Amino acid sequence: MSANAIWLEVESEGVIPAVEVALEKLSNAGDEVVLDFSSVARIDPSALRAMEALATTADKKAAKVALRGVNVEVYRVLKLMQLAPRFSFLT
Repeated sequence: MSANAIWLEVESEGVIPAVEVALEKLSNAGDEVVLDFSSVARIDPSALRAMEALATTADKKAAKVALRGVNVEVYRVLKLMQLAPRFSFLT
C-alpha cells in the first residue's frame, strides 16, 4: 500500500455507506483505497452488489482496493461470488 492510500473504517452494519465513500474517493482521482472490515461479521446481498460496483470502478480506473481484517465467513462469501480475486487482502 502506498503512503497516500485512503483508509476507511467499515462498521458492522455500514458496508454500503463505506463503499459509497470509497467510490467517491476513487472518482476524485484516488488510486488506492483500504477498507477495514474488522468489525464486519456478515455481508448481505446489497452489500455484495456495492462491493461489485466498487471492484468494477476500481478496475476501470486501474485503482487498487484492499480489504483489511476480513473474517473467514465474509471471505467465503466474496470467494463464492467470485469477488475475492478482484481485491487484495491485508491482515
